Amino acid sequence: MKAYDFETLDVFTDAKFAGNPLAVIMDARGLSDDEMQTITREFNLSETTFVLPPEEPANTARVRIFTLGYEMPFAGHPTVGTAIAIARARNLSGEIRLELNTGIFPVRLDMRGPALFAEFCNPILPAEEGAAPSAEALEAALGLPQDVLDRNGHRPRRISAGSVYIYVCAKLEAVRHARLNSSAFEALGLDKTVGVYLYAAGGEAPDADYHARMFAPTAGIVEDPATGSAAAALPGQIARAEPLGDGTHRWIIEQGFEIGRPSRIIARVETANGAVTSVRIGGAAVPVQTGQIFV
Repeated sequence: MKAYDFETLDVFTDAKFAGNPLAVIMDARGLSDDEMQTITREFNLSETTFVLPPEEPANTARVRIFTLGYEMPFAGHPTVGTAIAIARARNLSGEIRLELNTGIFPVRLDMRGPALFAEFCNPILPAEEGAAPSAEALEAALGLPQDVLDRNGHRPRRISAGSVYIYVCAKLEAVRHARLNSSAFEALGLDKTVGVYLYAAGGEAPDADYHARMFAPTAGIVEDPATGSAAAALPGQIARAEPLGDGTHRWIIEQGFEIGRPSRIIARVETANGAVTSVRIGGAAVPVQTGQIFV
């Protein structure tokens, strides 16, 4: 039996017991894929990450990300939280570079104050990935009345910036009242798609640009408190839905309010000629506990 050190953090929040909790195995050398998946299920959080030595010495670490159902190619709150955990453990600041399954992620750190901050630059720009299910089928899956989802500029689309999501838009009140219909969701047949991202303009906070919810039962996540990888692809949906002027756009995306885990994601998006040219996703994280898990 071997002991592995871990740390948990609440991510995309500046307060403990809010945001999206994350477990980080600080040195995962010696663990098999099956053991990583088993440990993830033991923590029973949206994701658990496993820190390994980098494949290229110029980088800081290799990070593998697991949901309760499978290994993720990339996920946002694990990238932010793991960067902060590594920086705390190694007394790092400034910028670090993480090797994820989808590429090298530069992460800018601000380690001052009780709420630590990290922002990653996504090397994969948002792209449409084939057709989305019909609005009618998605309304059934989300327990929404017919004709609630936008069928015009913000119509359902399948978009990826490293992980694939279905994007659907409704008015804020409808988003608040969505309830997962498991059988109708399963009927969507979302193979190789993480989940459905439901969003509205505005939010609970006066400065919120978007209010979002993300449902991913096939990944073992009925509803996610904060989904950075989906926020990273959201600019691809918005750019296809409405004109975006050239320059820098800064959006506050809130999530998790309906499940008692309010979260706040900051997206900084560069656009040129109507196209997204850069996406950065950032947020705060708060350490919660440290310990050992025995394998």
